[in-house]
Amino acid sequence: MTFRAKPVVKRTTKSSWESRDRRNFYTNLGFGLVVALAILILLAAIGLSYYNDNLASVGSVNGQAITKAELRDRSLIETWRLNEAKRRVQTETVAGRLTQAQADVQGQIIEQQRQQIVGISLERLIDNRIQADLASQEGIAVTDADLDAGLIKEATTREARHAWIIEVAPAVGAGAVEPTAAQIAAAKSAAEKALSDIQGGKTWDEIAKTVSTDTSTAPQGGDLGWLNADDSQSDEAFLSAVFAAALDTPTAVVEGEDGIFRIGRVTEITPESVDGAYQDKLVNDDIDLAKYREVVRGDVIRQKLEDKIVADAIKPGPQRQVAQIYVSAATVALGPDAVKVRHILYSPKDDPSAAQAGDIPDTDPAWTQAKTDADAAYAKIKADVTVFDSIARAESDEESALGATGTGGVLSAYVSADGSYVPTFSGPILAAKPTDGQVLPPIKTEFGYHIVQVLNHVPDLAAIKTQVDGGKDFGQLARDLSEGQEASRGGDLGWIARGQLAEALITGIFATEVGKSSAVITVEEDGQYLFKVEAEEERTPVGRQLEEIRATAFSDWYALKKAAATIDRDDTITNPTG
Repeated sequence: MTFRAKPVVKRTTKSSWESRDRRNFYTNLGFGLVVALAILILLAAIGLSYYNDNLASVGSVNGQAITKAELRDRSLIETWRLNEAKRRVQTETVAGRLTQAQADVQGQIIEQQRQQIVGISLERLIDNRIQADLASQEGIAVTDADLDAGLIKEATTREARHAWIIEVAPAVGAGAVEPTAAQIAAAKSAAEKALSDIQGGKTWDEIAKTVSTDTSTAPQGGDLGWLNADDSQSDEAFLSAVFAAALDTPTAVVEGEDGIFRIGRVTEITPESVDGAYQDKLVNDDIDLAKYREVVRGDVIRQKLEDKIVADAIKPGPQRQVAQIYVSAATVALGPDAVKVRHILYSPKDDPSAAQAGDIPDTDPAWTQAKTDADAAYAKIKADVTVFDSIARAESDEESALGATGTGGVLSAYVSADGSYVPTFSGPILAAKPTDGQVLPPIKTEFGYHIVQVLNHVPDLAAIKTQVDGGKDFGQLARDLSEGQEASRGGDLGWIARGQLAEALITGIFATEVGKSSAVITVEEDGQYLFKVEAEEERTPVGRQLEEIRATAFSDWYALKKAAATIDRDDTITNPTG
């Protein structure tokens, strides 16, 4: 028997990847990857949220970003400062150094700032960036000692004095812009007599109520309330005298920068004091002291910059004697038909108010007489226009036109289609399409009959410059055309130093050859200027000029520097402290 080997059938087996252990491994791996991915997504979301809340830019200065975290920190600090200011107002009110009305005003200012705290904080961060760079360029450094001094200054309540005032303002004639030399001398004499009377035994209260021209304080015996040495609303010379005065001893007569003569007195003094718990308050209110010191650093830098720029501006240097013709932006914007005029008014019964109120009916013979008088004056003026001024000062029923110190009938505002004058006056003038210098026949209005002379249309300063360069008198043109207060002085501004006026004006003045007129300078939202440079000398700023430079030199200088910086602001930001 033959035996054959039985073939062995090879049993199939599953691949290793199909094994249960492998399946479990991959299942667990997949789950782990999903969990890891979820964690990564969560971390990314957390990171994005953190970035949006803290690192996202809310602005930049010259490419340097300002983050939300910086803005939030600054807003918290500025809010704390407002809260501290409010606490001080409450303390001053309780102590009687502020009236409730004064406290309410200061409280309103604080609340207005609180409502704008984000915008204020962002702008201060921008200023800090710019000023830090400027300080570096100017060689200004801030030490830890400077920061300590800055913190002490913030914690300091300034000396306060309960002050009283007697002031005598020079009289100014009707229609005049400034007092005469005689009126100034009379005011000074009255103030000196008041001081002499007080020193001779008369009571302060009596003199203040009978002599002082300050209607807001005279009824209360000249009580000014409490003043600080940096009170911005008081004349600087007067303030200095008050803070140098002994208790209950009147100061000398002080002539202010505004030309008013003042006498001061002090009845109470609260000395300067430092709040020793100031930094403890910061810590207790969860304000980061290191971050607060950085804010103070910005304040110190600004002050040091201001001190340096002002110090440079008030050094002896070249000054120029200048006259100007100024035309406001509002006047420049008027239509080509707008005209400046002078007029002489003849009212029925010499009473324009009664005529305008309708108390004198048209049938009253007084209207006929007013017309007759106007016709007679018109005939004289047509024969000789130079008599217009003298007739206006002698006969016009507009009180402000009369006398040597009156206006002579010159109206301050231009007559235009949308101007402020009654249509019965402006309508006939504009309809006549008059030329400069033309005298119009009597115009009837509800006030009476007006003889009108057109002085000029809106000045074209480029054309005026051509006239000046051709030899026309600059002073007369300034008196006729300029809208500045100095127009009555032929446009005379006196001596002008660098830093005294806006930089655009100073640049134009100092770029002009002595004895010549400047280019026409346009300042947006202000107006147009034409200057005549009369002379140049090396001079030291004094008096009002010195105060003007101190008040404006830094702000004008910094405005140009800030305008030159590349600044971006995120206008969509919301209050980060909310």
